Amino acid sequence: MNQIYFEAKGEALLEKIGMTKAEFARKMGIRKQNVKALFKSKNLETIYKAADVMAVPFELLVGYIEEPDVSEIPIAPYEKDGIITEDDIPTGDSTEERRGRHQIILSFYHDWKKRNPEAKKYNFNLKDDINIRYVSLEETAGQASMTYLSTLAVLQLDAILTNAVLVETTPANPKKKNQKGFKSMLRMSYNCPGIGLVKMMVGVKQSDKKKVQYCITAIDTAKTKIQEAN
Repeated sequence: MNQIYFEAKGEALLEKIGMTKAEFARKMGIRKQNVKALFKSKNLETIYKAADVMAVPFELLVGYIEEPDVSEIPIAPYEKDGIITEDDIPTGDSTEERRGRHQIILSFYHDWKKRNPEAKKYNFNLKDDINIRYVSLEETAGQASMTYLSTLAVLQLDAILTNAVLVETTPANPKKKNQKGFKSMLRMSYNCPGIGLVKMMVGVKQSDKKKVQYCITAIDTAKTKIQEAN
């Protein structure tokens, strides 16, 4: 029987959004030692409450883990009308600020998919399309949200997908769940104006050799908005 996302990746999602098991347990009204058992629950009211606590869509948690396309998984929009800009991105290192950046990245990809229904961009260096799938959101939101500059880089997604150049090809890591469907990983880089060097990891799928954007992060994560202004 297929596992839903809540059961298969619920605990990993806590880590990605920067929430401890203790904090999650307190907000759910359970003991910390019962968190593992809670993620095996099929009770929709429990899952709905968990979605509210983690600030993620209920539809994500009840979806099946093999769902590949971002268009098929609703993403809660960022609580702001209009285009997301650099001024909207929290700059600090607190859990709430990281959570805010996480939400911004998910919302950005959701809006990007509306503008790009085929969910892909042609890369000039690879002479091939780079596709966006749900793993692109999951990995990028989890890693790029750790810093202001990486989150800012994600907003330049079109330029990165189109202009990044191949630096290195390595085998996929079978120990990482999100790399199990890939045969190799392409490390690519792009010098993003105002941000600096940006790294993009692209996975090459085993099944059809399609290239999928895996993660985007800024290289010089020590650079901050304040330093940039100076």
